[in-house]
Amino acid sequence: MAMRLLGVPDASGKPTIWINADHLVSVQSVIRTGAHAIELSAELKVDGMPLLRINLGELPDRQAADAAFETFLSRLQS
Repeated sequence: MAMRLLGVPDASGKPTIWINADHLVSVQSVIRTGAHAIELSAELKVDGMPLLRINLGELPDRQAADAAFETFLSRLQS
């Protein structure tokens, strides 16, 4: 059986780390409200590794943050 690697993209869309898809346990959005923007990150739990946080950028509002997280999930699944 071949190993399937997932490229985990950051705010620029480029993968910052590649992980074995079989070891990805969970993915969660983390939204922090700043003075002028919303900061979006994704927390990934990979089996055998500490919690990994990927910066997905600053966005103007919650709706844009939700859309950006959906795009992030789509990239993981493709």
